[in-house]
Amino acid sequence: MANNLIVVVENLTKRFDELLVLENVSIEVHRAENLIVFGKSGSGKSVLLKCIIGLMKPDYGNVFINDKNVLVLSINQLNKVRKDIGFLFQGAALYDSMTVRENLSFPLKRHFEEMTIKEIDDKVKYTLELVSLEEAIDKMPSELSGGMKKRIGLARSIITDPALMLYDEPTTGLDPITSKEISELILNLQKKLNMTSIVVTHDLICAEIIADRAIFLKDAHVAYEGNIDDLTKSNDPFLKNFFSHDIKKV
Repeated sequence: MANNLIVVVENLTKRFDELLVLENVSIEVHRAENLIVFGKSGSGKSVLLKCIIGLMKPDYGNVFINDKNVLVLSINQLNKVRKDIGFLFQGAALYDSMTVRENLSFPLKRHFEEMTIKEIDDKVKYTLELVSLEEAIDKMPSELSGGMKKRIGLARSIITDPALMLYDEPTTGLDPITSKEISELILNLQKKLNMTSIVVTHDLICAEIIADRAIFLKDAHVAYEGNIDDLTKSNDPFLKNFFSHDIKKV
C-alpha cells in the first residue's frame, strides 16, 4: 500500500438476507484527506463505516487501515488498530451517568493504562479547549445542548489522537448555525491534527466546508466520484434530483 494511503477498501460486498447493500465497493482514502460519502437512506453508507472499523463483517472483500487488513485480525489486534481510529456516532453516544470529564477520561483509561491521573486530566482539559468547551468539564450530558453534546462527542473521539476519523451524520439534528460551526470545527481539527476523515452526511453545507473529495453510493455501488462541484453541478438526472430535493440544505 502506498505510504499516503490510510484506508483501502477492496471489492467490499455485504448482503442482509436477500437485500444486497454493498457490492464490490472499492475506495481509497489518502492521508489528511476528508472523503464525503453521499447516498440515499438505506444505500449502505453506515454499513460501509461499520465494515471499515470492524464492527460488521462483510460477505466478501478486504479493508486495509495503515496496511493492516482489519477483517482478518484477532480482537486484540483489532483493538490496537482502533486506538488510532475515532468514531463520531449520530447521537454523540455520551454516557449519561458520567460527567464530561469522565466521558473523555474513559477511552484514555481503557487504552493507555500507563497514563497517570494528572496526565489524563491534562489531556481532557486540552481536548476540551480544542472544541471550545473547557467550562463544561464537570457538567452532565443532560445539562448540555445538542450542539454541545456533539462537540463533546467529537472531543471524546479525538482524545486518543486518532490518525483516522469516521463521522456518521455529524450535523444531523442541529440547527443551521450550529451545523456550520461543527463543520468548521471538523475542518480545523483535520488541519491542526493532520487527521484523515471519512464523513457520511446529507448536509451539503457541511460537505462543501470540509470535503476534499466525495463519492456517491447508489444501487450498492460507488456510482459517482469527484469533488463536490463535480457532483452537485453534474447534469446527471439522478444527481440533479438528489441535490435539488433530497439533500439537506441549510
